[in-house]
Amino acid sequence: MEPSWDDPQGQEESRGWPLESNKEHGSDAGSSGRGQRTRGRGSRGRGDGPMGGVGRNITKDTMEVKSRDVGKLIGSRGCQIQEFRRVSGARIQVGEESDDRLLPFTCVMLSGEPAQIEKARQLIEDHLGYHKFDAVPDPEMLAQESETIDWTQLVKDHEEMQKQRWAQLPPLIKNFYTEHPEVAAMSDVEVEQFRLENNNIVVSNFDEASPTPLMKPCSRFEHAFHRFPDILATIAAQKFPRPSPIQAQGWPYLLSGQDLIGIAQTGTGKTLAFLMPCFIHIDNQPTPRHARGGPNVLVLSPTRELALQIASEVKKYEYHGIKSVCIYGGGDRRQQMKTVTAGVEIIIATPGRLNDLVEAEIINVESITYLVLDEADRMLDMGFEPQIRKILLDIRPDRQTVMTSATWPPGVRRLANTYMTDPVTVFIGSLDLAAVHSVTQHVLFAEGDEEKRRYLMDFFEQLESDDKVIVFVGKKARADDIASDLSLQNVVCQSIHGDREQSDREQALLDLKTGEVKILIATDVASRGIDIEDITYVFNYDFPRNIEEYVHRVGRTGRAGKTGTAISVMCRSDWGAAHDLIKILHEAGQEIPNELTNMAERFKKMKDRQMEERGAGGGRGYGGGGNGRGGGSGCFRCGEEGHFSRDCPSGGGRGRGGGGGRGRGGGRPRW
Repeated sequence: MEPSWDDPQGQEESRGWPLESNKEHGSDAGSSGRGQRTRGRGSRGRGDGPMGGVGRNITKDTMEVKSRDVGKLIGSRGCQIQEFRRVSGARIQVGEESDDRLLPFTCVMLSGEPAQIEKARQLIEDHLGYHKFDAVPDPEMLAQESETIDWTQLVKDHEEMQKQRWAQLPPLIKNFYTEHPEVAAMSDVEVEQFRLENNNIVVSNFDEASPTPLMKPCSRFEHAFHRFPDILATIAAQKFPRPSPIQAQGWPYLLSGQDLIGIAQTGTGKTLAFLMPCFIHIDNQPTPRHARGGPNVLVLSPTRELALQIASEVKKYEYHGIKSVCIYGGGDRRQQMKTVTAGVEIIIATPGRLNDLVEAEIINVESITYLVLDEADRMLDMGFEPQIRKILLDIRPDRQTVMTSATWPPGVRRLANTYMTDPVTVFIGSLDLAAVHSVTQHVLFAEGDEEKRRYLMDFFEQLESDDKVIVFVGKKARADDIASDLSLQNVVCQSIHGDREQSDREQALLDLKTGEVKILIATDVASRGIDIEDITYVFNYDFPRNIEEYVHRVGRTGRAGKTGTAISVMCRSDWGAAHDLIKILHEAGQEIPNELTNMAERFKKMKDRQMEERGAGGGRGYGGGGNGRGGGSGCFRCGEEGHFSRDCPSGGGRGRGGGGGRGRGGGRPRW
């Protein structure tokens, strides 16, 4: 449908002029009807406006502009396009933007006398800078462009420029490690025994052909920091009994300046593992701090909450006046800029806000000599890889790089292969995904949201006064909904999700940590990096989208040597996760409900049946569900067609769960 031409303002909001429109829509459009020129009425008045009059040679034409330039063409509140109309006397109307990613153009309709149209076209092209690209090329320039490009020479020139660039930076010292005599005296058998007894530590070179020898672990803090008594005093003030496995094996490598990949579950002391060596790294460089040109340490984290948690840990271990700043979206940008320009040695940041301040030339990352990619797997899951790569381009290549992760997916390996130098990998525990063993895990089964809500309310009734709970949900709206329901019942709680203001999110976590509230309703924004030691329960109201998130949710409890309990409610839409959950429960030595086993078997039957139908050319569709969940028709309980689970002839009470299901006629489950 063509846009109306009777609009006296030529509203740029009108869209829809077809791309194929051209001069054939000219003066022969003089039949009756809206949008025609039979009465000589132009957009500026009756007959005497620039578009009015009888017998004038009124034509129509189109031109294309880049869709990204439409706003520049229209101007603020349409002021620019109105000025073009006034100066040229032509009618200018913006058509509908193209949805084709290969043709990102928008059609602009021009109407008036030929001279007016030409004037309007010239004004638009000059304003958008298109005339520069339409100029007749210089023959000599064309001849130069036709010459063959020597890509090998270009690469050499680039490498030479980079070499000169990095040669101008201050010298760097990375090795501060001297092996303690007690560590040096450990035999190979003792080393292997220590690793086996401490969560089965596995150490290897990332490059199997690397000649780098494997280092022995430090079983005591004095083994790692005997040369740095102030560090020992800082650690002693926190009253830690001994290094955690990731610290014991990671510190020798980090203190000797090697790149390290630490793969360990949440709550295993990874933050302290990279934090203590970074203090020593900062304090022992030959160049004075004020002459280094910027911060020395950069810690990248995937979420604001994790960044704030790391910043809190840094402030806890004050060491020789080292200053830090936490930079994240949603925080006070002006204050962050003020702190950075005042001078800091450590920056803890999320990738987006860091790139923002780097582009604004507030932060110069060329001075970074110690880089930490914390929770690298989560950053890749959240799509931060392009931002990370952009940041790393400007950091000196001889830096020391530390990467921590809870899992070991191909994306993390690719990142390590590209941006780390001969790294060592330290795995804590099994290489397979595993939940924290200090958490007791229960699984309940529900047929819908109403039953899930009853489970939750029954659970709240059984809480003790000293319990703290995080309830994980899958949607932001559901978090607010449950929090509102609890408030109406005079239950004090807080909620946290991505749509809440950062100050509200910080206050919610502070209230839970201080005990002002005992219940936190959260989305997966709280599944990593939230270090609150006395969480007693995790309640998975909505089962997570993947089994990795399940592990991270469960890891919010049972931290710092304490025990905890995780309760998960599963519905039919979650049956695709049953197989992976069984492996997690089995690895942790937990009870596996029969219902969960049956659910996994039914899902497998359904997938096998779909594959058979697919091979036969089809019939029914494939059900729904990303990540292998959802979809399929037939009974939830037995997997057969022709009836729903409530009418299943095999019977069985609803909501059976591990550790005593709710069941019709049965008592409430005890956790």
